[in-house]
Amino acid sequence: MEVIIQSLFDGALMGCIYALIALGLSLIFGVMNVVNFAHGNFVMLSMYFSFWVGSLWGIDAVLTPLITFPLLFVIGMLVYYGIIDRTLQEHYTIQIAVTVGLMTFLGAITQLVWKARPRALPYSFIQGSIQFGGYTIALSRLISAAISLIIIIGISFFLSKTWPGRTIRATSDDSDAASLMGVDFRKTYALAFGLGSSLTAISGGLLMTFQQVDPTMGLRFGLLSWCILALAGLGSIPGLLISGLIIGIGESLAMTFWDPRARSLVIYLIFILVLWLRPRGLFGRK
Repeated sequence: MEVIIQSLFDGALMGCIYALIALGLSLIFGVMNVVNFAHGNFVMLSMYFSFWVGSLWGIDAVLTPLITFPLLFVIGMLVYYGIIDRTLQEHYTIQIAVTVGLMTFLGAITQLVWKARPRALPYSFIQGSIQFGGYTIALSRLISAAISLIIIIGISFFLSKTWPGRTIRATSDDSDAASLMGVDFRKTYALAFGLGSSLTAISGGLLMTFQQVDPTMGLRFGLLSWCILALAGLGSIPGLLISGLIIGIGESLAMTFWDPRARSLVIYLIFILVLWLRPRGLFGRK
């Protein structure tokens, strides 16, 4: 029983970070209906940027988003205006081809700059562990999960209480009606893509506090975020969080009681089962 509870703790903490990763993808797909296969590579790129900033200036990984967040926002805006905007009126297969090409390009760039060798920062001031009722909780994962929850709540507040957030929600519901109300939906698309991309800077910095990065991680995070988004359905931030917890706990239990190599298999089995029973996802709007 102790092993099960320990695994549940570890999975829930990782699930919060996974939910933050999927939140950026949800903003992009929910608003623009663009299938962004490069989202996982933005997470990987953010992790490399955190490594670069931390190594160059001696900044702790958990603080690197102070620099990488605006950097990823600018990159996201440039990608939108340079690539994505040109495909919005095209067939969805063109958008898929473009984002797959972007995914390949980002993977090649990271290998060219940082080579294939895994990279990690040597320390973080949030490393260590705490004992809670006989269970060991990694401090880095606990703080990373707490920060992820704060950011998710902050984005929810931004979308519901601010004018830019409301324009994003209105454009997501009906871009034509929003434009009739004075909303420039193309600028809203750019904001959503920039914000969705920059959120990967936060998750990337948090991940670098307790793990390393290599050029293959983009594909894993991309598929992971799509699974969480599909499980949650569109339009529910609490649903993303719960789906992230389901994925994180399922992954942790598989690694503990089955085989670490089966982590992805369990995730996709959960994904298939839920979509078979609820094609709209667990919390998707009708």
